[in-house]
Amino acid sequence: MKPIIVYLSFGSDLGDRERNLIRAMEMVGSIEGYGEISCSAVYLSTAVEMSEYSPNFLNLVTKGEYSYRPSELLSAIEQIEKKLGRTDKGQYKPRPIDIDILLFGDEISKTKRLTIPHPRLTKRPFILVPLLQIEPDIKVRLTEKTGE
Repeated sequence: MKPIIVYLSFGSDLGDRERNLIRAMEMVGSIEGYGEISCSAVYLSTAVEMSEYSPNFLNLVTKGEYSYRPSELLSAIEQIEKKLGRTDKGQYKPRPIDIDILLFGDEISKTKRLTIPHPRLTKRPFILVPLLQIEPDIKVRLTEKTGE
């Protein structure tokens, strides 16, 4: 399969946030069929949709190429999150790492496990700002219904 351009977001608000991001990026870089092309700067952001007492996040976005299906990339990412201590996937609680697939080529799809493009991509500055840093002219085709 020909490699497809993918954009991933990384966030951490628990523990050694910088180390968590570095380790997660290293582990994603070792996924079969994945190769990183570029990476945004690290951004500090307040927690969204979480308790007002939640710690601030460190966030970044990467651009890469991937040679397999989105579901396979998601499975590999979820394993990395577990290895790095994430136990609450889908819940808005502090976590050592959160990795999301933002875009997967021109794909538009919605399943129980994965929505592409990420449903809140354009509503979250902590994703959008780093994405635009590495890809300032990007055009995003959204699904009909965005949000949940």
